[in-house]
Amino acid sequence: MAGNRLASLPLDLGRSRELQYVYVDNNIQLKGLPSYLYNKVIGCSGCGSPVPVSETKLLSFTSGPLSVHLPAEVKGIGLPCDSVLPLQELALRSLHAALCSILPDLSCLSHISLPRSLLELLQCPLGHCHRCSQSMFTIVYPKLFPLRETPMAGLHQGRTAVSFVAYCCSTQCLQTFDLLS
Repeated sequence: MAGNRLASLPLDLGRSRELQYVYVDNNIQLKGLPSYLYNKVIGCSGCGSPVPVSETKLLSFTSGPLSVHLPAEVKGIGLPCDSVLPLQELALRSLHAALCSILPDLSCLSHISLPRSLLELLQCPLGHCHRCSQSMFTIVYPKLFPLRETPMAGLHQGRTAVSFVAYCCSTQCLQTFDLLS
């Protein structure tokens, strides 16, 4: 994936144990790596532009001096003060959990009378909470971990400006997520 003008990576990239190596070098707009990649071999030199890129129409999340673009599929960013999820997210999570318990394959949901956009969301969630693995559909609670605070910092010192991003499903998971656990 090196040198492809990537601004974000899928939330679940790195979730599979089989994926061992990820090379995203020279993607200057890429500032965030999913926290699932933390224990993988990563090539990310030349990532993280110090200048904001104005042509990118992605949601951005900022925490202190750090800022990352979120994948285009993310429709909203939850706030640490949120006590209740949006109704659409709650409904999709409940329906997804119920359907997964009775259907092993959600690709055959076309007979359910829901709008096509909701059916597509149900069949393919944004990703899974990096803390508890809950499916997420429209909203995420991101948490940034600067690369300089991880063991990988020595490998990429001065050649990249990326952070690890944990995508959580709720304020509770956001508050309890730790990159090292």
